[in-house]
Amino acid sequence: MAKQKVKLTFHEQMSGFPWAQILVIICVRIAEPIAFTSLFPYVYFMVKDFGIAETEAEIAKYSGYLSSIFAFCQFLTAYNWGKFADKYGRKPTLMIGLTGSALSLLVLGFSKNYYWAFFARGLMGLLNGNVAVIRTVIGEIATERKHQALAFSTMPLIFQTGAVIGPMIGGYLSGTHTRFEFLKPLVKSYPYALPNLVIASLLILSNAICIFFLEETHYTLKYRRDYFVEVGDFIRKTVFGITPKERAWNSTSSEEQTTVNVPDEETLLIDEGASDHNTYTGEQTEDEAGDDASIQSVGRVLTRRESIALVRTFSLHEADDKPQDEGWRVLLTPHVFYAVVCNFIMSLHLVVHDEFLPVYLANDIARDKEGKLVSSFPFHLVGGLNFTSQDTGALLSSTGLFGIFVILVVFPYVDRNFDSLPIYRTLIKIFPITYSAIPYIILLGDHHTIAIFVAYLFTTFKTLATSISFPQILMIIHSSAPESHRAMINGATISISALARCAGPLVWGYIFSWAQAYEVAWVAWWSLSALALIAIYQSRFLRETPEEAKPVVVASSSESEEIQE
Repeated sequence: MAKQKVKLTFHEQMSGFPWAQILVIICVRIAEPIAFTSLFPYVYFMVKDFGIAETEAEIAKYSGYLSSIFAFCQFLTAYNWGKFADKYGRKPTLMIGLTGSALSLLVLGFSKNYYWAFFARGLMGLLNGNVAVIRTVIGEIATERKHQALAFSTMPLIFQTGAVIGPMIGGYLSGTHTRFEFLKPLVKSYPYALPNLVIASLLILSNAICIFFLEETHYTLKYRRDYFVEVGDFIRKTVFGITPKERAWNSTSSEEQTTVNVPDEETLLIDEGASDHNTYTGEQTEDEAGDDASIQSVGRVLTRRESIALVRTFSLHEADDKPQDEGWRVLLTPHVFYAVVCNFIMSLHLVVHDEFLPVYLANDIARDKEGKLVSSFPFHLVGGLNFTSQDTGALLSSTGLFGIFVILVVFPYVDRNFDSLPIYRTLIKIFPITYSAIPYIILLGDHHTIAIFVAYLFTTFKTLATSISFPQILMIIHSSAPESHRAMINGATISISALARCAGPLVWGYIFSWAQAYEVAWVAWWSLSALALIAIYQSRFLRETPEEAKPVVVASSSESEEIQE
């Protein structure tokens, strides 16, 4: 891995990090991955209880349908939710998504047959475009390059946290048994209602945090008065003793509410020969000299990255923005297109792994009449390890805890010391190796403790690769997108990824069912490994983000020349 040109200490990297709003985003987002992962421990048993699968091998197929309908509906609507967020704001879109998720969970929990569960998962996909919007919000909160990787790493951090809590809730609260007497009538009639009721309550709490504490980040709508945030500021001050910052709509000058005078990026004058301590030397006009909001009032020497961050924060349009009605064409530019394709492939094989590993392990151990394992190395593989929903919940939760450790401890060090592309290209090589080895776990059916250890080991490797490589793709996509089209591009990215998450369980549901029926379970996992190898090849076409490679204009008293960042 190639080291970065400028190494930062952890203190330097975290200086000025927007903790307050990032924590609000975490609270807003956390309930949704809990809802998504809570289904995994009991989906096998739910489909089996519904009686729609004629054989055990078909359970994987119908489980795949539940995942596919969610992703397909998300594919249909995520792009439009992104456009909605660009027009009406990020915050209203998030509020609608949280409400839709809570409603769909209630329908799922009280489903009496497979078709109601199918409808509930589709409803969740239709009413929720929050992943794309939250990606956009994070990028608009963290405007400095040194903060962006850590800010975007909160996405897998939130997911890993949800991967800890969700399977625990789904695994331990589902079923017809409970130690609370007053809940027994409920769980006997609706075995899967209790976990969904708990998670729906978490979504309602997340929505309340969103309403009162999340600030709008849309580049123009953030100046619109938000009465709910004012209530949140009152709560901060009276309950927590935190003095809230002055809001733009409370400024005494209406001009200050809508405009900030900053020079164009091309006219940033940087002292020739400097690298990271460049002084802005432009002459002030009479209007600029009297405007407290101008860059000249900063009162200290600005680094080049700080200057660019100020321009991109306060300018309504970047120089390379295209008209709004042609925004979709930005997706076809090479640096955006290849990043989106890599995100598509990663989404495809990750969702297949996450969806079918619990189903694969939950299958009964295949034995012959003498009690010996039917499976044999290398190609005769059938059955599973007879995992219960509690076993699966513990497995997914523990590896989720490891993912949190990676993101909080390992990722900051890696991001400070290595470039993004080498990190991504190195870590994704773990996926095909892990997928190729997973089907052979069932050969340890006679050694249950060792089998559990190996299952934990494989999921740990997969979690390590996901936790570090995934934020790099998010950051590249965001940095490649013009400001006025970021929500739209993130929405399109989610739509394309949703298409992957729709096609993956649908196609591999048939593959897994066929592989179990013909006792060649390795076919399903090796085909997934082949898909991960395609992702490794595709990563060759990625390049560093445009913001890192973009030339900056340098001017002296006599001439200007371009230098590379």
